[in-house]
Amino acid sequence: MKIKYEIELEDFFVFSDYLIKTSPLMRKSIRKGQMWWASGPLAAGLILSILRGYSSDKTLVTLAALSVAISLPMFLLYKHYFKYRNRKQIKIFYENDSYKGILGPHEMTISDTCLTEKSAGNDSEVPWNLIDRIETIPDYTFVFTDEITAYIIPHKKITGCGTSQFIDRLNDTFNNSAD
Repeated sequence: MKIKYEIELEDFFVFSDYLIKTSPLMRKSIRKGQMWWASGPLAAGLILSILRGYSSDKTLVTLAALSVAISLPMFLLYKHYFKYRNRKQIKIFYENDSYKGILGPHEMTISDTCLTEKSAGNDSEVPWNLIDRIETIPDYTFVFTDEITAYIIPHKKITGCGTSQFIDRLNDTFNNSAD
């Protein structure tokens, strides 16, 4: 069974957002970033108070309050920054002409032995035993080859056989190969 579809930059943004919401690895990365961003002003306040020799309670309370006032928004806003930075990196990475075939027309074929994907700059065959999992959300199916790498199949851009037929066959073939 074969389908044709088109990958656009927006499809990578959707995949990135999906990973940010669902991947334990991405959530761990976000938590680390939040801790670094939040602890920076707190550490700076502590170091400043030690270096300046501030000893009055009023000065220390003011410095602590200022540090917390800066740290809390940084902690809360880091996830948005992480998402923004990811989108910016994706745009830079995939709009580069050296990655021809990543964006544009693709063709995917299901056989009993492997999943084949072809584009202008890439032909790949992935045996079913090397596919980690398949996850479907309302407008996309992601065929994961590891925790954060996947083939992106945008449902609305599929031509050829029906979307639901292809996704059903994809899942059936994957599940049967695992037995």
